Amino acid sequence: MTTLQKAAQQALDAIHLWHWAGETHLLMAAHDALREALAQPEQEPTPWRDMVVVSLVREGIDKHKARELADHFERNK
Repeated sequence: MTTLQKAAQQALDAIHLWHWAGETHLLMAAHDALREALAQPEQEPTPWRDMVVVSLVREGIDKHKARELADHFERNK
Protein backbone atom coordinates (compact mmCIF):
# COMPACT_ATOMS: atom_id res chain seq x y z
CA MET A 1 0.00 0.00 0.00
CA THR A 2 1.39 3.41 -0.93
CA THR A 3 1.75 6.32 1.47
CA LEU A 4 -1.19 8.03 -0.21
CA GLN A 5 -3.32 4.89 0.05
CA LYS A 6 -2.45 4.54 3.73
CA ALA A 7 -3.35 8.18 4.36
CA ALA A 8 -6.62 7.79 2.48
CA GLN A 9 -7.49 4.68 4.49
CA GLN A 10 -6.65 6.51 7.71
CA ALA A 11 -8.93 9.36 6.62
CA LEU A 12 -11.79 6.98 5.89
CA ASP A 13 -11.36 5.25 9.24
CA ALA A 14 -11.22 8.57 11.08
CA ILE A 15 -14.29 9.94 9.32
CA HIS A 16 -16.20 6.78 10.18
CA LEU A 17 -15.14 6.91 13.83
CA TRP A 18 -15.65 10.66 14.08
CA HIS A 19 -19.15 10.30 12.73
CA TRP A 20 -20.07 7.71 15.36
CA ALA A 21 -18.00 8.79 18.36
CA GLY A 22 -17.18 12.46 17.84
CA GLU A 23 -13.42 11.76 17.89
CA THR A 24 -12.14 14.97 16.26
CA HIS A 25 -8.47 14.26 17.03
CA LEU A 26 -8.63 11.23 14.71
CA LEU A 27 -10.06 13.39 11.95
CA MET A 28 -7.24 15.93 12.35
CA ALA A 29 -4.59 13.17 12.29
CA ALA A 30 -6.08 11.85 9.04
CA HIS A 31 -6.16 15.39 7.64
CA ASP A 32 -2.45 15.85 8.43
CA ALA A 33 -1.50 12.45 6.97
CA LEU A 34 -3.35 13.17 3.72
CA ARG A 35 -1.83 16.64 3.41
CA GLU A 36 1.68 15.23 3.95
CA ALA A 37 1.16 12.38 1.48
CA LEU A 38 -0.21 14.70 -1.20
CA ALA A 39 2.76 17.06 -0.76
CA GLN A 40 5.22 14.33 -1.70
CA PRO A 41 6.26 14.16 -5.35
CA GLU A 42 4.77 11.29 -7.30
CA GLN A 43 7.36 8.68 -8.18
CA GLU A 44 7.70 7.78 -11.82
CA PRO A 45 7.76 4.07 -12.67
CA THR A 46 11.21 2.83 -13.60
CA PRO A 47 12.11 0.40 -16.38
CA TRP A 48 13.17 -2.06 -13.65
CA ARG A 49 9.71 -1.87 -12.06
CA ASP A 50 7.97 -2.40 -15.39
CA MET A 51 10.17 -5.42 -16.13
CA VAL A 52 9.36 -6.94 -12.73
CA VAL A 53 5.62 -6.35 -13.18
CA VAL A 54 5.60 -7.96 -16.63
CA SER A 55 7.58 -10.95 -15.34
CA LEU A 56 5.24 -11.46 -12.38
CA VAL A 57 2.13 -11.18 -14.56
CA ARG A 58 3.60 -13.79 -16.93
CA GLU A 59 4.00 -16.07 -13.91
CA GLY A 60 0.29 -15.73 -13.19
CA ILE A 61 0.25 -13.02 -10.51
CA ASP A 62 -2.56 -10.47 -10.70
CA LYS A 63 -1.27 -7.23 -12.28
CA HIS A 64 -2.31 -5.11 -9.28
CA LYS A 65 -0.50 -7.41 -6.86
CA ALA A 66 2.51 -7.46 -9.21
CA ARG A 67 2.67 -3.65 -9.18
CA GLU A 68 2.38 -3.61 -5.39
CA LEU A 69 5.20 -6.16 -5.04
CA ALA A 70 7.43 -4.31 -7.51
CA ASP A 71 6.85 -1.01 -5.70
CA HIS A 72 7.67 -2.65 -2.37
CA PHE A 73 10.95 -4.07 -3.64
CA GLU A 74 11.89 -0.86 -5.41
CA ARG A 75 11.44 1.15 -2.20
CA ASN A 76 13.48 -1.35 -0.21
CA LYS A 77 16.40 -1.97 -2.56
